Amino acid sequence: MTQAETAAAAASLRHALAEGRIPARLQAGTGTLLERLEKPVAVTLFGLSGSGKSSVANLLLGSQVIPAGVALPTLQISGGGTAACAGVLADGSRFSLPGFDTGALAARGAVFAEAQLPLPALNQISLLEISAPDAAALERAVPWAAGRTGIALWCTQDFTPAEQAAWARAPEQMKDGAFLLVTKADALAAQDRLAPAMAAVQDAASEHFNGILPLAALEAQAARAPDGTVDRDRLRRSGGQALISAIMHEVKLRRQAALDQAGVLLAKYAPAPAAAAPAEDTAAPPPPAALQAEPDAPLAAETPAPDRPAPVAEAPVAAADSAELQDAALSTDTRQAFDQALDYLSAQGRSMGQALQDGSGSSSSQLIRTALKSVQWLDSHFEEYGGNGGNALTEIRGAVSEAEDLIQLIQVEQDGTSLFDATSILLQLKRDMQAQLAA
Repeated sequence: MTQAETAAAAASLRHALAEGRIPARLQAGTGTLLERLEKPVAVTLFGLSGSGKSSVANLLLGSQVIPAGVALPTLQISGGGTAACAGVLADGSRFSLPGFDTGALAARGAVFAEAQLPLPALNQISLLEISAPDAAALERAVPWAAGRTGIALWCTQDFTPAEQAAWARAPEQMKDGAFLLVTKADALAAQDRLAPAMAAVQDAASEHFNGILPLAALEAQAARAPDGTVDRDRLRRSGGQALISAIMHEVKLRRQAALDQAGVLLAKYAPAPAAAAPAEDTAAPPPPAALQAEPDAPLAAETPAPDRPAPVAEAPVAAADSAELQDAALSTDTRQAFDQALDYLSAQGRSMGQALQDGSGSSSSQLIRTALKSVQWLDSHFEEYGGNGGNALTEIRGAVSEAEDLIQLIQVEQDGTSLFDATSILLQLKRDMQAQLAA
């Protein structure tokens, strides 16, 4: 995936919309998809006052944007050619300030502010720092911020029951891209409290976040010298490298998912010859810059397979015509690959059935996302076996790839039959594997 590919896909989608090639029922979803292709990924910092959010913001922005000890309102920071700031007061009136003066902003007593800054990191992310003086304010902020959040970072030292109650209000979609940061890790380590703090947080939060990372944000900032050089070992030891790599990885995954969905839409409704956009519409946005990490910063490990439900019910094996099956018996490795995939789908099916039965709050859109993640897990799972599985593995990998394209399209369409369609696709994959094993 390159910036040019993303820009070309966005231009083709705009052209297809302008020509009326995208059906009316999909136009709103296509607009959302365009935003995901063209806008930086929104990172939101949650946490109580004093939890270290501003230090994390400065680390990610690669600049001392928010000074210590300044009480600012909830602040949205995005990229712009010149520094600018505007805000909203408690009575609803708006104001603007020249440049970005945090002292002047704090003096206004605003409840919300937006700033634009010419920083390279803001080509890839925008930043929203939630101001929450107490747990009640934090609990109110979580659902408010949900629609504005792509990646959530929860800053804490102990993730108290009050914080847990606030995070419980987050929708599952936001939890999918969330990390809990045990901040001020250097101070905790100096007091021999880091290991017990990490253990306690793991027990309380591991099921509700994509990852849990210790971070000494001030130490990570100090790893960057004024001349731009980076003390890599210091950045790694501080936890800054792990955080930056995790965010870069999430940004890449989200861009790729949006690009995949765009490809499915364009293939169905605007094939390549008809979708070529005029030259004036294809200017690429500015090239992205890393979040001030060193150029060869490694990406984080792939997210583990989802443990939320994917809808697959048990079904009898369909009879298969022997002429359609491969001539040779399945190898031991291929049978193992199929058995593992079937076990995974069965477990996902049971989880989904339970979720639907007990009314746990999983929406149709959440379950469709889970179906997509399940197919993506299958794709990665079978890819590990390479070309050593013969015709059976080649066929199932082709079916999985087609299923992923179909569910990507279903996710955009989101009509009354979308969940049924997604579950049917997964069920057919399961039947295909069962038929191969029964041969």
